[in-house]
Amino acid sequence: MISSVFAVLAAAQLCLAVSAGRYWRSAPGLLAAVPTLVCSALVWDNGVIAVGSSVGAGQLLETMSVPRFVAHALLTPLLVLWSLSAAEHAGLRWARRRAVRGAAVGLTVLLVAAGVLHDVLGLTLRTERWADTLRYVNDAASPAGPLPAIITGLVVLSAGIVLWRSTGFVLLAVTAAVMVVVSGAAVQIPVLGNAGEVVLNVGLLLTVRRLLPGRAPRSSAGKVPAESSS
Repeated sequence: MISSVFAVLAAAQLCLAVSAGRYWRSAPGLLAAVPTLVCSALVWDNGVIAVGSSVGAGQLLETMSVPRFVAHALLTPLLVLWSLSAAEHAGLRWARRRAVRGAAVGLTVLLVAAGVLHDVLGLTLRTERWADTLRYVNDAASPAGPLPAIITGLVVLSAGIVLWRSTGFVLLAVTAAVMVVVSGAAVQIPVLGNAGEVVLNVGLLLTVRRLLPGRAPRSSAGKVPAESSS
């Protein structure tokens, strides 16, 4: 049953990746690129968990699991730069300051380094069963642990609050808050964390749609969907 839930989450991430990818093609840049990459990586993440019990413990599932950790280490911190890009597209002048950009790049580099230390160089896989799922988890003793993901989530939440206060757009703040809240419970109920990622990525895509209204991808009929500017 729970394996099927992860399959549904993988399908949801695929839909989000395709939607974000259309914006990326029409408006190249971090604002659309980062959600596309993050959602694409989470398709694999959820898919591997969904098929884990069917594949069974062993070299195949272990090999399939490694990209999950590498992608999290390399891609999740990019949401820091995405948050700055969102602020820039919202017209916030402070987001264009060199010092702010330097701080965002520096924090991103530090978070990537911490993630690589824990989830790539220090990767120590062991099997873990939860409900009817079978997955590999990282048993590394690195102090970095979940810090990169936690810090990144707080940055995105902060960006959402800033956008809410400055433009009235509240959905990024709401979806980021949901992710932050459920991440604590995900230790005991893993599926909550993955579901929270879907919610957050919906917020990212809605933010892209809000900030790039003139770059809406064309539908199959060749028409551009109307976007509200409110």
